[in-house]
Amino acid sequence: MIVFIVFIALGAGLALDKFLGTKALFTVLLMVGSVPVALYFTVRLSLTAVNRAQIKLQQSEQTEEDTTT
Repeated sequence: MIVFIVFIALGAGLALDKFLGTKALFTVLLMVGSVPVALYFTVRLSLTAVNRAQIKLQQSEQTEEDTTT
């Protein structure tokens, strides 16, 4: 996912630079801008995975309690 975001930023930056005739201005801006976006998606993915793991753990603990009682 992160690599995908960086490559999209790179491709878009190169395309804009070529279209507008600038020298790596948009490439640098979009590459730098892709860092916080990639970080955001990494944090969201991690939080989602932790949340799912906690739910599964709670379900397994509840199932274990039900079988012992």
